[in-house]
Amino acid sequence: MDPDDRVSARRVNPFEVALWIFGAVAVAAAVWSTQWANSAVSLANGGYYCDDAGNCTERYDFVLTQTVLVLAPSVMIAGLIAIVVALALRAWLAVRPGHGRVSA
Repeated sequence: MDPDDRVSARRVNPFEVALWIFGAVAVAAAVWSTQWANSAVSLANGGYYCDDAGNCTERYDFVLTQTVLVLAPSVMIAGLIAIVVALALRAWLAVRPGHGRVSA
């Protein structure tokens, strides 16, 4: 193995790092935002907050919660696709011809 191969094997692919970060952030954001939206519109709180004086205000914006609930599945799928693509990129780099890691 010549020195150039060792250097390229240790080099980090910034696109792969970006895919991993995007995937993790997208999945976490989708899970957290879905939980927030569902708790905001749950039947337990009725969507209103009343203080001791009896003044009641809405705890959430209906349009915001519905937008989150509509977009969260798509964001989750995008994050999972990014993770799968990062795994496939890593696998392809490991088994491509002429790479030297896998013997045929």
